[in-house]
Amino acid sequence: MNRPMIVITARSRTENDNRTFYDNESYFQYVAQGGGIAVMTGAVTEEEAEEIAERFDGLVVTGGADVAPHFYGQENTKSYPEALDIDEADLYLYHAFDRRKKPILGICRGIQLVNVAAGGTLKQDIPGHNQRNFDPPVARDAFCQTCRFIENTKMYAIFGESYGMNSFHHQCVDMVAPGFVVSAYSEDGIIEAIEKDHITAVQWHPERHVNDPLHKEIMKRFVQECAEYKNK
Repeated sequence: MNRPMIVITARSRTENDNRTFYDNESYFQYVAQGGGIAVMTGAVTEEEAEEIAERFDGLVVTGGADVAPHFYGQENTKSYPEALDIDEADLYLYHAFDRRKKPILGICRGIQLVNVAAGGTLKQDIPGHNQRNFDPPVARDAFCQTCRFIENTKMYAIFGESYGMNSFHHQCVDMVAPGFVVSAYSEDGIIEAIEKDHITAVQWHPERHVNDPLHKEIMKRFVQECAEYKNK
């Protein structure tokens, strides 16, 4: 079986002068559940991103710290950015896959990176959207809110009018990038999903809803898009 090869973006941390590139096991499992094989990159250069996009079938931009506000023309008022080369790598990879019209899926930070890369902006701080801080805290794989989905979108085709999901963020999409449509809102009006043809991006973490068939369906459909592009 020739399964689609999916790039997932790296995050980094430094301890005792030793820098580590990593991402959560749940992303690898999520891609595998959808029928793909996940391969993680590092802090790639623009040239490397172009070569990666030639060789791989799809891109998942994962969660993590904030996108540096200067990338969308703002001063830092309450952002806690990733390392600069991680932001740059994510942007290089996004543009390399987008130019080839290969499928892209953004998750949490991923929706924010996608929106910024395509010309949109972010709200740098919103209260009450991280369920770890609820009293009592809500488990990572539990629903904490209900979102409303917009008809004639990919997300509506999966979830219908409304469905539950988690929430682990303090920033969100503000001005939506040109060419994208909003496909989901939270109960208090936060943009929870955007999409256009080969790109889908969600603010929540579907890979944490490990036992929910509809959240698994997001990845299954994404991997299917990658397979269809691969077999063109």
